[in-house]
Amino acid sequence: MFLRESHQKRADGSVLAHPRLAESVWDREKGRSRTRIVYSFGRADDPQVVARLRRLARSILRRCSPEEIVAEDPSWRVEDAWPYGDAYVLE
Repeated sequence: MFLRESHQKRADGSVLAHPRLAESVWDREKGRSRTRIVYSFGRADDPQVVARLRRLARSILRRCSPEEIVAEDPSWRVEDAWPYGDAYVLE
């Protein structure tokens, strides 16, 4: 699963961003993977969207720390991680 952001250009020229939780699913008929949207958080400029993303990050970090995530796959490395409120920021 991963976060994906889609953009919508409006008639007045402004651009709206919509963060979504997505996953890759294998399509046997076509012989390739496709992206399936699991959850749409709403418009990125909505304060409730930020709250939803923070709750998701908090939930993930209750299960494992950034150091544990990196320890499972040696090709990953933590460049910098620090507490930022209730979540970590990975850079």
